[in-house]
Amino acid sequence: MTVQKEKKKSKLLWIIIILLLLLIGVGSGIYYQMTRDNNLSRLTRDALALGGMLPGKTDQEIVDILSAKVAEGMVDIGIAAGPVFENGGKKGRIAIENIAANHYSFQVDIRLDDTGDIIYQSGLIDPGFYIEYVELNKTLQAGDYQATAHFTTYSLDETEDKISEANVKIVLHVMDGLFYK
Repeated sequence: MTVQKEKKKSKLLWIIIILLLLLIGVGSGIYYQMTRDNNLSRLTRDALALGGMLPGKTDQEIVDILSAKVAEGMVDIGIAAGPVFENGGKKGRIAIENIAANHYSFQVDIRLDDTGDIIYQSGLIDPGFYIEYVELNKTLQAGDYQATAHFTTYSLDETEDKISEANVKIVLHVMDGLFYK
């Protein structure tokens, strides 16, 4: 008789374990379904949404909205118009600045106008950052050099899409000797 009681207890224990596993599985499925539906509905485009601007805006409201969009797309770029370099281009105050109010990062190449040689390339400069001093990647004799700083603007998001490009004419002044500390 004790063997039968042991078998019944064992069978009952297995039934309880199976029911608990089934209950956990059903509960997990319900939880998954509820959270999955919320995420999908949040990211799904609303079928009632219409394209364009909401009717009833005044002319001034429309102008303000469009002006804000234009300002968002603009980028203030900064670079010294006549940077001075010492000792053949070893060190110079280039003063490249990406002001904090900009929405985009940029990268700068400086190219000599007469030869087309790229004599400096920056990395990506984010808004709120600047580069004060640089060294040219080519030794230049003392004198003045016409050059073009080419700014390439990139989106701040993960895609890093190219947004725009701009050129700024500058004159490099290369000196004999050292004068920066």
